Amino acid sequence: MSINNLWVVMPVYNEEEAITSVIEEWIPALNATKLNYTLCILNDGSKDGTLGLLRKFEGQYPAIKIIDKKNSGHGQSCIMGYKLALDNGADWILQIDSDGQCDPQYLPAVIAMSSDKNKAVYGFRETRDDGTQRYVVSRFVTLFTFVATGQWVKDANVPYRLIHKSVMEKIVDKVPSDFHLANIFVSVLSNKMAKIKWVNIHFRDRSGGSASVKTFSFVKHGFKLYKQLKEASKGVGTL
Repeated sequence: MSINNLWVVMPVYNEEEAITSVIEEWIPALNATKLNYTLCILNDGSKDGTLGLLRKFEGQYPAIKIIDKKNSGHGQSCIMGYKLALDNGADWILQIDSDGQCDPQYLPAVIAMSSDKNKAVYGFRETRDDGTQRYVVSRFVTLFTFVATGQWVKDANVPYRLIHKSVMEKIVDKVPSDFHLANIFVSVLSNKMAKIKWVNIHFRDRSGGSASVKTFSFVKHGFKLYKQLKEASKGVGTL
C-alpha cells in the first residue's frame, strides 16, 4: 500500500527551546521519503515564544501548516490534528511530539512496515533516555490498560505512530472529548481494529523545556484514567 498523502500531526506546548531543532531535523527526513506530506503543527496555547518561531518556519517551508488553538492538552490536540488530516484527504497519519524525543532515523522503518495488512504501525520504546521513572510508568500504563480494556498494547502512550485513514476514520470520533490522555485510548482502538505492528525505537531525552505530562501526574490520575478506559471501551462495541 503506497502513501499518497501523509499528514504528520505534531502538538506543541511551550517548546521554544526545542522546536527549532525538531523542525530542522524532521523536514529533511520527511523530504527524503519523497512523499507528498503536510507537517501540521498544533500550537496548544503556548505561553512562551513558540508561536513566533513556528510562524517563521511556516513562511520558510510550504509543507508546514500551523494551527494556533486554545489549550486543550496533548491528547485532545492530537485528536484535532487527526480530524484535520482526514478532512484534508490524508491517507496515512503520523503523530510525533515536538520535544526532540522522536528520532526521525526510525521513519523509514515505520513507513516500510505500513501496508494493506499493517494499518497501524507504532514505535516501541525499547530503550529510552528520559529516566527510569518514565519507563516504569509506561509499563504500568500497559498493565492497567490491559486490565481495563482487554487489549495488550506494549506502549500505549508512545508518540511515534502511523495510522491509515481507514482505521482513524472509525476510531477518532469514539474518543471522549474529556479524555485527558486520549492517545492511550487511540492505541487501544487501533489495536482492537488493526492489531498494531511494532517497530523498536530508541526514545531520546527532551531537547529542552519540561514535559507537559509529569510522571507524578500519571500516578496521581491513574485511577481516573483506568475508569475512563473502562467506561469508554464499553461504549465502543464492535469496530
